[in-house]
Amino acid sequence: MKKVYHLGIWAALLVSPVSLSAQDTYLNERLTTLSDINGTARFVSMGGALGALGADISVMSANPAGIGLYRGSDIAGTISVLTQKAKPLSGEDYTHLSFDNLGFVISKHWDGPTLKFLNFGFNYQKKNNFNHVLVADNANTMGLSQTDQLAYLSNLYAYEEEDGYYFPSDLASTAYSSYLLETNQGKFYGQPAQGNQFSRITEGGVHAFDLNLSFNLSEQFYLGATLGFEDIDYRSYTTYTELYELDKNFYDYNMNNQQTVSGTGVNAKFGIIVRPFQYSAFRFGITVETPTFYTMQSAAYVNMETHYDADGVYHPDGLYRYDGPAENYLDYSLTTPWKFRFSLGHTLGQYFAIGAEYEYVNYAKTKMGYLDYNTWGGAGTDREMNGLTRRTLKGGHNVKVGWEVKFNPAFSARFGYNYYSEAYNQYASFDQSIDSYALSYNVATDYMNKGAVNLFTVGLGYQKKKFYVDLAYKYRQQKADFYAFDDSYMMDLINDPHYTGDKNAYLAPVGVDLSRHQVALSVGYKF
Repeated sequence: MKKVYHLGIWAALLVSPVSLSAQDTYLNERLTTLSDINGTARFVSMGGALGALGADISVMSANPAGIGLYRGSDIAGTISVLTQKAKPLSGEDYTHLSFDNLGFVISKHWDGPTLKFLNFGFNYQKKNNFNHVLVADNANTMGLSQTDQLAYLSNLYAYEEEDGYYFPSDLASTAYSSYLLETNQGKFYGQPAQGNQFSRITEGGVHAFDLNLSFNLSEQFYLGATLGFEDIDYRSYTTYTELYELDKNFYDYNMNNQQTVSGTGVNAKFGIIVRPFQYSAFRFGITVETPTFYTMQSAAYVNMETHYDADGVYHPDGLYRYDGPAENYLDYSLTTPWKFRFSLGHTLGQYFAIGAEYEYVNYAKTKMGYLDYNTWGGAGTDREMNGLTRRTLKGGHNVKVGWEVKFNPAFSARFGYNYYSEAYNQYASFDQSIDSYALSYNVATDYMNKGAVNLFTVGLGYQKKKFYVDLAYKYRQQKADFYAFDDSYMMDLINDPHYTGDKNAYLAPVGVDLSRHQVALSVGYKF
């Protein structure tokens, strides 16, 4: 039997030709949905619940009006160290140093009859960190196989040409070239499986650059606007191994792929903070964030390793590599949903502050399209993929709370909690039978339904005159159900007289832990 392994031959992937990568609802959600907080250590340790409290550099991404509460200038930078809770592979690096924030606020005391302060700010913030190692092993697939799904899709869309077959995806084409798909009376069939092993290493992040302008009106109304620019850098390295033994012969195979996604986006945020009572520090804030309009590029490579040589002859001790189609790229557009936030804040003297925030975002409104260079700014929509998004995702309800206690003017303690509701519907699945242009070049079948996020934070602060140092610890808790492929093809197999497998079989999800720890350190100077 060939050696079964998790990690693919990454060096070979890096120098191999690149093929078009499918973009889909699951990957788009992974790239754009934010269920974490990053920024200054004070912002993180208070759970990001500063939308109404303001006066922190990172708040310009949550409520631009919060910068209006500054009465002096500020500059700060933040680094962090994060590590994931689950460490499923030996020899991997699970701890990463991250540069999370660098920004400043310039405050101008106006002292007019209405306008009291005019403030300007700039901030770099790492919104999301993709560094992660995922392993999901399924010891019993009940005979179900990724190749059966590829056969099902091929039966829907493949057709014969003069020099062979045209397949619905790069992955199906590569599986056929690797002798993993067979034909019988014009119909494609896969092979059974007993189990599978999956691993994926991801790298990169989402980097945001915010420009802010805010106003303090009569020390009672604070207005602000932030123009945001975002950069996505995503890299993924995947190995999938399927296991099948029959009569002491091993018909298992490996699939390796590499994917890169890059893109730039722009959005705007508008906020207001109101102190409804003149002699009370209580205040509330409202923020509206426009969709982020991304222009994206993706590329991927896939290969398969089987025991069949170029003539289709089985060799139990041999392993033969079949590369996917030649180089290609995909340019596409991606538009995220609107976001709405309502926040509350209150302070007691100089020694206690509490904040809370509620956010609503309808993830089902994420839209994907393709750039049309024949029209100015035109973009064709992918109706099928957007329909899958509406069926798969739902509205999210996100809550943040945070506290700050000052023991004296120099030392502070902070606490925070976040809850992000799950973005996926209960029975969501990656339906690849839809007639989407992106899926024509798909190189993977896996998907993951992520659960709700609970995020716990704590921190300390020290200030000496104009200099300050803040420290934060964050624990992000999340679990997910992983599927190596979608088993909805079983409805087709049940009605096939040639199918001799278990007609009650289903692919059980593999539970994975996405939790991680992070420690952040900020250094700043107020002037």
